[in-house]
Amino acid sequence: MSDFEDIRPYHDHEVSDALAKLAADPELIDFLSGWLAPRTNKFFPGLVRAGIAWYLRRSVKGVNDIAGFQNIVAGYARKLVREGTAEFLYEGFENLEPGKAYLFISNHRDIAGDSMLLDYALYLNNLETVRIAIGDNLVQRDFATSLMRLNKGFFIKRSVEGPRKAYAALLQSSQYIRHSIDTGHSIWIAQSEGRSKDGMDVTDPAIIKMFVLGDRKKPLSDAIRELHIVPLSISYEFDPCDVLKATELGRIAKEGHYEKPPGEDLLSLVRGLSGRKGRVILRFGEELSGEFETPEEVAAEVDRQIMANLELFPVNYWALAKIQGGGDSVVSKKDALLLTQRLKNCPPEYRNFWLQMYANPVLNRERILGEASVEHGD
Repeated sequence: MSDFEDIRPYHDHEVSDALAKLAADPELIDFLSGWLAPRTNKFFPGLVRAGIAWYLRRSVKGVNDIAGFQNIVAGYARKLVREGTAEFLYEGFENLEPGKAYLFISNHRDIAGDSMLLDYALYLNNLETVRIAIGDNLVQRDFATSLMRLNKGFFIKRSVEGPRKAYAALLQSSQYIRHSIDTGHSIWIAQSEGRSKDGMDVTDPAIIKMFVLGDRKKPLSDAIRELHIVPLSISYEFDPCDVLKATELGRIAKEGHYEKPPGEDLLSLVRGLSGRKGRVILRFGEELSGEFETPEEVAAEVDRQIMANLELFPVNYWALAKIQGGGDSVVSKKDALLLTQRLKNCPPEYRNFWLQMYANPVLNRERILGEASVEHGD
């Protein structure tokens, strides 16, 4: 038994059994029935559930490895991109060497969409998909755990209590990431814990410290080079979860905390995947190869590349102008009407948080690139 049994993705030989259990999982069938056919399910639940169960069995028949499962996922990803985006661009593949494993660090806006879009772009370019870092606090249902493990998800233990257990969990994550890179498996991980609900994309130096925890006797620059870190920018024109995020931020500001109702993460995951996003642009940066003395310096370089490659859309400048007391002159009249209507979909008491969420990427980019310019003497 390896040291990673409780966090790793499924192996190929485990796929058939895992899929058979999922196809018969009443909780998954119930969830899909309510999501895919809410009206019919209300009046004919037995019929809908039977149909969903049949479809699941038919879909996974003959699938016996991870690649086979991800071929199914690619079909759904293609549909979600076609129906949920006005445009999907992926750039910077010239920075990647085929057959080489990378540690991709990206900004994090969507629970499942970020890694799905990366995997889909890699798939379209005939490159291996990534192992996906997932916080174990996100997993609320057994079927979600199985689906994530089937899609190369591995778990970062964030729910452990006590300093010794927390350290052991971080060390295990560090060793697993290094083991994956060394054995030819790329990794995707967010630049900080949780989504940047306020639109402020900033790398947490604690993530960098975790990466090198298993190699703490090596010089930092050597450990970083051996991980082949590539910053990744994922830009969404519109966030399907923007009202949910604004509501959470507003309640935290007013009440000091926000208690998520059961299943909200799963709702956000589904809405993020299936909701309309407008234009979406994914850009790879360049592999980190400089000399770094501290994790903070590494985090700053990741931030610089993510911000340099982040795409800003009219909604970002419009939201900033609204906050600063400007009018709709920064966008066309047609866009101003559409954006105003979108803002009205948010409850009035949370609209300022909605605007800040879209405006902050402009301010954050100016700040980070400005600091980087001063640091390099430009």
